[in-house]
Amino acid sequence: MNRTVLTVRWIARTLSVLILLFWGYFIVAHIFGDAAQSSRPRTASDYVQMSMVLLWLVGLAVAWRWELAGAVVALTAALIGGLINPRAVTLSLVPSIPAVLFLFCWWKSRAAHNAP
Repeated sequence: MNRTVLTVRWIARTLSVLILLFWGYFIVAHIFGDAAQSSRPRTASDYVQMSMVLLWLVGLAVAWRWELAGAVVALTAALIGGLINPRAVTLSLVPSIPAVLFLFCWWKSRAAHNAP
């Protein structure tokens, strides 16, 4: 296997673990903390946005085993989340970085397997 692919793969995995731990902490804290006090009522857009965050977290976790599937799920969820709430587009960039790296690794690994 190409050394570049291995390096990029481990960079993507490290970034995805950091993202999963960071967001996982906040999700667990929200579930078990005092989440009943909200500054405003939640809208349908809020629920969709949170669903997209959970979906890109799942995509990053899946990408460890299936790089293409996980990256596509994470990028799709990030795109939908960015379209729903354009003010939070930087939030959508967070999972996009490791997802693009996972896509690169999948593409280069596939090209290496198909080479004569």
